[in-house]
Amino acid sequence: MPALTAKLFRDYFGGSWIGRITKNGDFQREVIFNLPELQGNFSSLGIEAGMIAPPGLGILDNTRQVAVAGWRSDIRCWCAQWYNEFGGYGELQWTSQEVVNGIRILYGSLHECKQEGDDPTNHIVLCEMFDHDHFRYTVQSFRKGVLEIEARRIRSGEELNAILKRQAVSAVSLAELSKI
Repeated sequence: MPALTAKLFRDYFGGSWIGRITKNGDFQREVIFNLPELQGNFSSLGIEAGMIAPPGLGILDNTRQVAVAGWRSDIRCWCAQWYNEFGGYGELQWTSQEVVNGIRILYGSLHECKQEGDDPTNHIVLCEMFDHDHFRYTVQSFRKGVLEIEARRIRSGEELNAILKRQAVSAVSLAELSKI
């Protein structure tokens, strides 16, 4: 089984994606999500200082959320953590990978609580990377069943980053707004 590396995540996921979400085989909705292109050994998924998060950056129930993802060398896995406006949180850990019939498959686990007061749930997660522009993300748990997101790239990471830079240049900073 090939070792999991941060380079895999930095090189693959950057860009804009359109995803078709199904739960237990039933279509739920389509969603567009944006992951800025990662640059350098110490970068992580997120928005750089001075940039504006594009609409729909997060894909979890369309909530306003804070999210960060990056490589944890101490446990050799890619971790993503998020917190939403309802007191919810989650942590996803990708821990291993293998290639089966030319398809790269990532394996991991997800621990989440949708909002404050909910019971936390644990899930098994799997990501099938069919080619450079197409993946399927599957979340499975005993309590919640199977959720799948079939995603196709609609914009490269370079194109998305260029849009973010243009937005940042034309945006009014919070410091400017506080002077008014």
